[in-house]
Amino acid sequence: MIKTSWSNLEVKQRTMIAGGAAFVIVAILLEFAVFPLWDARAKMKKTILLQSKKLEEIVKIDADVVAQDVKISRIRNSIASRRSDFTLFAYLEKKAVLANVKGGIKQMNSIQGIQSPSFEETLVALKLEKITIKQLADFLFQIESPSEMIRIKRITVDKMKESPEYISVQLLIASYAPASPRLGGQ
Repeated sequence: MIKTSWSNLEVKQRTMIAGGAAFVIVAILLEFAVFPLWDARAKMKKTILLQSKKLEEIVKIDADVVAQDVKISRIRNSIASRRSDFTLFAYLEKKAVLANVKGGIKQMNSIQGIQSPSFEETLVALKLEKITIKQLADFLFQIESPSEMIRIKRITVDKMKESPEYISVQLLIASYAPASPRLGGQ
């Protein structure tokens, strides 16, 4: 039946039907083969781009972790090289005597610092009054010690109104110590 219908058609009609059939076949191939491949390729490129960005972030985080490990190692080495009876209070008092500012100490308080599982920051707030700028410079030179992991976090200097040749200084001095065992088995 199809063969007789086909032979009854004119050449122009056969060409049109063959062209239409070819168009339908090409459209079906495009819809079910080519377009899904293009979509899959685009998705794959997008996924690769996202994964590449994630990898770059991971590499950056890894570099940060390595840098932090170096700092922690430096802290551990510095703390290990200290005497076992080291305290920041005693250290500061000794340096105050060397810089000739012990008489100017008006207040010395311990403050809770940042804690990690292996280290804790020890902070001392120190108030000095009636000292000269030279005494302050000598004291600062004495106390700040990167090798001992002792640094000045904050400093405030005020000129004394009653004696302009003297200054009043507030310091926040930081150091690190091994973390003390926490209560409650933590």
